[in-house]
Amino acid sequence: MEFKKVVSKGAAVVAAMAMMMPVVGVVSPAVSNADNAIVASAAQEWNVRSITEDQYVKSGASFTFKVECREWVTNASYEWQICTYGKGMADSAWQKVGSDKDTFTGSMSTSYNGAHIRCKVTNKDNGVVDYSPVRTIWSVAAAAKLGTATKQSNGSYKIPVTLSGLQDNSIGIFYPEFDIDSSKVDNVSFEFDSNFSEGDNIGMGFYQQNKPIDSDNDGKTDKVEKVPGQYLLQFATMFTPGKVGSNKTIGYLYVTPKSGVTTLKVDMKEYNSAALYGDSYEGNLVYGMTYSGTTIGGSSSTDGPVCKAEVQGKQFRLKWTAVNGATAYAVALYQNGAWRCKAQVSGSTLQYTSPKGVKSGKYQISIVPKVNGEWVTSGIKGRSITVTIKS
Repeated sequence: MEFKKVVSKGAAVVAAMAMMMPVVGVVSPAVSNADNAIVASAAQEWNVRSITEDQYVKSGASFTFKVECREWVTNASYEWQICTYGKGMADSAWQKVGSDKDTFTGSMSTSYNGAHIRCKVTNKDNGVVDYSPVRTIWSVAAAAKLGTATKQSNGSYKIPVTLSGLQDNSIGIFYPEFDIDSSKVDNVSFEFDSNFSEGDNIGMGFYQQNKPIDSDNDGKTDKVEKVPGQYLLQFATMFTPGKVGSNKTIGYLYVTPKSGVTTLKVDMKEYNSAALYGDSYEGNLVYGMTYSGTTIGGSSSTDGPVCKAEVQGKQFRLKWTAVNGATAYAVALYQNGAWRCKAQVSGSTLQYTSPKGVKSGKYQISIVPKVNGEWVTSGIKGRSITVTIKS
């Protein structure tokens, strides 16, 4: 009797749904079981217990899959098979490859990108033929980064979370952890970017990490406590993945440092693998995601540029320090009780020369950078300078 287990969109969906439950934060294993429960009468009709999960594999790097049989299978034969991406995994599309052992090792190539792998296991004692669940290998690398921290009027810092290198700008599961020194922060929150398409999301959330406590050592969780300084962002879809906009931003982390804190490191790392799946894709495509953080008060944040003025007669020149991530600068003049933009220059320009013939008087001027598509007006008065034109 022959049984086949094909690739399941449901497997990715079930995994995503499990990750949407903010319990104790269980990390998915590297090897997963092929079944949930098997009734006793049908038990020996199944040979496979588990197989290595879907993998990101860098082009040219090696990969390894291992299949584990059930305890009653003591005399097995193995046939590893592969199906290239785009063939729908029809029976005729599978080809025998590699090993006749319980382990298969190969090398990632262009033709293997997105390929599916399974193992045909035959129990020689009773003739039962069983197939492992289908796994997918993928070589698409992506990057999750925390961008420039921009100070807000309420004292918090707005930090963009960007995703670059995504296939079709799309993501099925994104589940990073943020680590911040809890002794230096008053508040941490998150909001999704308005340009981010949520797909058919089955869960979007942001919460502080939980830790199970077994106070009486009976093997059961008595209570759950929050882990200081550790936060999780969760996003998952079912059949239609999410998609970032042209700014590559999935959302913004808001961090409010405690009073007196001038420097605060914000780290981001993988909590669960980022992946792409859905009706338009075959299998569960695991991204090779790298993660990088930022520092509030360091070179990757801004309170605004430092400006100096040179005056020659009825003309002045402004020069200022660069702001990381600035795409433009505005020369703002405080006039009639409000700040008004008098000129704009590109992000690569760090100076401005006024027209000749400026009238005598004192002028309060501030340079406003544009970062992450927003003009940074917080602290505009505090960083302003006075330019004096004499009679």
